[in-house]
Amino acid sequence: MHLISRCSRGRSAALAFIFGAGLQCLASLACAQDQNPAIQPRPVQAAPSDTSAASSNQITIHVAVTDKLGHHVDGLQASDFTVLDNKDPQKLISFRASSDRTASAEPVHVFIVLDMINTDFSEVAWERQQLDEFLKQDNGKLANPTSVAFLADGGAQMQKQATLDGKALLAAFDKSQTTLRTITRGAGFYGAAERLEMSLGQLSQLAAIGASLPGRKLFLVISGGWPMLPRAGEQEDEKQGNWVFNSIVQLTNGLRESQITLFCLDPFELGRSNPFYYQGYLKGVALAKQAQYPNLALQVLAEHSGGEVLIKGKDITGDLNIAVRDANAGYDLTFAAAPGDRPNEYHALQVQVDKPDVKARTVSGYYARPQPVGVKH
Repeated sequence: MHLISRCSRGRSAALAFIFGAGLQCLASLACAQDQNPAIQPRPVQAAPSDTSAASSNQITIHVAVTDKLGHHVDGLQASDFTVLDNKDPQKLISFRASSDRTASAEPVHVFIVLDMINTDFSEVAWERQQLDEFLKQDNGKLANPTSVAFLADGGAQMQKQATLDGKALLAAFDKSQTTLRTITRGAGFYGAAERLEMSLGQLSQLAAIGASLPGRKLFLVISGGWPMLPRAGEQEDEKQGNWVFNSIVQLTNGLRESQITLFCLDPFELGRSNPFYYQGYLKGVALAKQAQYPNLALQVLAEHSGGEVLIKGKDITGDLNIAVRDANAGYDLTFAAAPGDRPNEYHALQVQVDKPDVKARTVSGYYARPQPVGVKH
């Protein structure tokens, strides 16, 4: 008989709360995709009726190509790219380059998200000051439609309409009745588990709102991340492992299909825990038994979505300027993905560019035939 201590039971109960309520929030992203056909990947060449199955498996990925200095590389052609699906080269069905010249026709929406769940009062005040500086640049003229949102104890909130007027955006944000984090829940492991559930659930709610908009979206999350609970796996049972895996599948496929790229802007300061700890969990998760809570870290989700983790200290204004450059640069590549031999078959993606000294950044992979595991129908 498997025995667990009273402490272990307490932790297990806290984790049960996570996958009980949190999974419903994560599912909202998938629901938004089903109800909003406009947010599906851009249509490419119409396929004949007898190839409809192949057409349904078309995948479009956005690729950012940068040089050694981090500057975006323009002027590349389809022949410069090779897409590897589980290391197998794929034939491109369509190719399109994005630039400032095409931005006005199909603008990329930018969502700046302040995390008030995992940030203390003094840090939030500093972040808001940095946001003020960003929105007031160039006399308040923004290059892309922008919204401000936040994660908070009282629930996720987002301004209803995006704008190109930074000053108007700032004024509306200052008038909003934001609820800063108050220490009203359990401390220690229990509080960490609750913050993880709240963070994932609210991020998924915001992503579902973004998914209702056409085209690409950038989510720039100002946060050091939510608790990773690396030791929670010691008490993790099969049901909890299934919840983690199902969440990974939903977020991985959902963010890609909704054309959402995440950035984590980490206001790191000395004395805090290792900000690079997440890098030990970047490997793609192929099976439920491999899934761990740190695989759902904000930093991991950001890199897997094709975004970046910017850890440059307290210069949030600078981080925002770096991240927003991704809005009007890059390339959209479409290929016919294999249908998969089994449910939740993981496919690792890699993009190679036939140019010296460049780096290609894109989504890390996808799951073919996604299907919840361990869920009774």
